Amino acid sequence: MAISREEQLRNNRRLARQALGLVAVLLIVIGLFTVIGWAIRAVTAALDDSDRRESYADLLYGLVMFDTVPFDDVNTVDQSIFKQAAIWGCVYQIQKDGGSLDQYERDEETGCMILPQLEVDAYLTNLLGPDYQIEEGSFQTSEMNYVYSEEKQGYLVPVTGSVGLYTPEVESISTQSGKMYVTVGYIPTLASTTSLTLTTPTEPTKYMDYVFSRGENRQWYLSALQESDMQVAASSSSVASESQTVTSDPQALVESNLASTVPGSDASSDSQPESEPSDESTDTSADDSTDESVGSDQDGEDTSDESSSEDSDGSSQDTVSDSDNGDSSDAEPEE
Repeated sequence: MAISREEQLRNNRRLARQALGLVAVLLIVIGLFTVIGWAIRAVTAALDDSDRRESYADLLYGLVMFDTVPFDDVNTVDQSIFKQAAIWGCVYQIQKDGGSLDQYERDEETGCMILPQLEVDAYLTNLLGPDYQIEEGSFQTSEMNYVYSEEKQGYLVPVTGSVGLYTPEVESISTQSGKMYVTVGYIPTLASTTSLTLTTPTEPTKYMDYVFSRGENRQWYLSALQESDMQVAASSSSVASESQTVTSDPQALVESNLASTVPGSDASSDSQPESEPSDESTDTSADDSTDESVGSDQDGEDTSDESSSEDSDGSSQDTVSDSDNGDSSDAEPEE
């Protein structure tokens, strides 16, 4: 039976609706997955604030490296503390961003790098806000002297090796009572550790809270520094105590560290050199003790002979006289 034209048109329209519905379903599925992906990324970004914590670690690097003492108001702190922190914070940021200190002009007499005043001012503005008044000029801290060049409009920075005591590790950022608290862990540098070690410390030894307040353009600026409620983990303290115990015998620590770095070394190879000297020392000590005992016996015999001779002075004299008489009596028959 032939299909009428109207029925063919209905079938075509039905197929078109089905195809359109299929496309719509595919689009809905794609859109749903896209929205879910956006939501997951948004939640991940909200929970993962590693970039933000890293930015604050860079900002506070100069203050952490010199272990700045706590304060309640930035205006009560000696300005040289912040200027020193800004100088070394700039130096750290230059090297972290892949730059080189060789790109800066050097002083002909001292060879020091000339750090422009503008970079120091920008660092302090980001840290303390635009209202903080910065005084230009040379200054001195307990660590070193900083000379300001009026001609070059910059500070002469000695390019040395390890300078700071600590490096920062931001643990958490929280906001309460209109203030932001940045908890920073202080990780000792290799130069600041008193124990003999071949590895750089990786765990904080203390924590401090950097308090930020809202300022111009609702930006956060440093307002105080205080001790944190966060305490060092027990494992870190135990490791510290163990390192202190080991440092009581520096020679043993060096030997153990060197032995651990030598490839192919094991307990048996380590124990063998120790056993041989022990045998030699045992033999040597035995010989020494034998010699000492023999010497003591000889000394005892000598002393006993001396005492016996001293006690029998009278008898010895009598014996000598008798022997003399005996000799004379024997001599007469010979004549």
